[in-house]
Amino acid sequence: MRMPIAQRVRQSRVSQGAGQVLFGKGGLGYIARRGVDMGTSAAVQSLEGLARMAVQQPLELISLLPDVVPEVGLAVWNGVRLGCAPGSVRIKAMTVRADGGSEEDATGTAAINALFDGLPDEVGNFNDCLSRNFLMVMFSGMCAVEAVPGRQGSGLAQVWPVNSLTLRFRREDDGTLALYQRQTADPNGIGIFSSGMGGVYEPMPMERFFYATMDGFPDDPYGRAPFAAALTPVLECLAFIRDMTLAFHRIGMPKIDVALDYEGWARTARDVVGITDPTEIDNWVVQKQQEVVNIFAGLQPDDAFFHGVNDKVNSVGAGDKMPDLPGIWSMLRLRLIQGLKQMPSLMGVVEGSTETWSNVDWQIYAKGLESIVSKAAAPLVKSANLHLRLLGLPLKAAVEIEPVRANQRLTDAQAEALEIANEARKRDEGWTSQETAAMAVTGSGPVGQGET
Repeated sequence: MRMPIAQRVRQSRVSQGAGQVLFGKGGLGYIARRGVDMGTSAAVQSLEGLARMAVQQPLELISLLPDVVPEVGLAVWNGVRLGCAPGSVRIKAMTVRADGGSEEDATGTAAINALFDGLPDEVGNFNDCLSRNFLMVMFSGMCAVEAVPGRQGSGLAQVWPVNSLTLRFRREDDGTLALYQRQTADPNGIGIFSSGMGGVYEPMPMERFFYATMDGFPDDPYGRAPFAAALTPVLECLAFIRDMTLAFHRIGMPKIDVALDYEGWARTARDVVGITDPTEIDNWVVQKQQEVVNIFAGLQPDDAFFHGVNDKVNSVGAGDKMPDLPGIWSMLRLRLIQGLKQMPSLMGVVEGSTETWSNVDWQIYAKGLESIVSKAAAPLVKSANLHLRLLGLPLKAAVEIEPVRANQRLTDAQAEALEIANEARKRDEGWTSQETAAMAVTGSGPVGQGET
């Protein structure tokens, strides 16, 4: 029996991956590689090219910066390794009781794990999906996935992270918000591909297409890219480095200053050599000057200087007269670190700070990182919920994110000891009961007499 068309469509991917083409005309061939194809390598080889891309394609440029600017690459490395490390985030299946309580269901969690462990190689596993979503949130303010159902009763077959830079929102006639993807098409089947306004905007199946956005204004569903603010500081830092390098080579690099005694050479030509014609004397001096130039041009690093007692050889440079370069660079670098939403210490900048302020900085950074990771995980949680429903399991998927914390076991133990002492003192003074003290310290009542 033939499967209905609608059901066949639901079991296939609608969003377009790199290298695909619409209308069943086959693939586009090799997938373009960033920094190699499509002119990106030429665009990022000069400051002018970067500035041009910053005006024409700012979000595309930001996505290239980790391969161009070391600071941006380090910020990506920090975020992915600290926030999306294996085991730091997991999706679990929870029961839903009538009283509002819940607990983890091992069977449902195993089904979710099996889904993400069985994804195609180009997608990877759960951590690969999470890190890709994390990067899309950081670079575009939005992440999205498409969940593709399998055979009836088997749940989802695939989950595909989607490049959110290819997505466009559209307000439908009924007022609902729908997502469309700008896809590449070969409508005539003759190998002439088109995209953008000349191509096709394909509607995404919103019943199984899930997305999350970060810090967007009202009526701006695309969100805000956390790394977007780094674009201007990146261009400033690159311009400063280029200008400083040129200045160093032109006026800061030490040069040899050779002062020649032309008047003494002229007297030698007249009194010693016996030349009387002024023109011949000038020619003789010029010839000797060229000999000196040739000698200095051929000097080796370990050669000595030989010259007349009235001739002088000095080293000159303007390095001591340059402005406060370290101060200027520190200011520009701080702007870049702030634009990347990073802690200075994570970017290799270690300056004086108290332990208290360092802990405060880390807590702020860790909370922000956990917030972004939760956004990256949200579409995956929705996919897991759909998977459980299609399996017929009365469960709800939930994400569990391990807090990003520094190693503060001693500090935590000291704080806990003070809390215990305070509660015990309140109890001993008769201000609170044993029950209240136990709840404040442990979150549960006291152990009864004789219990262990």
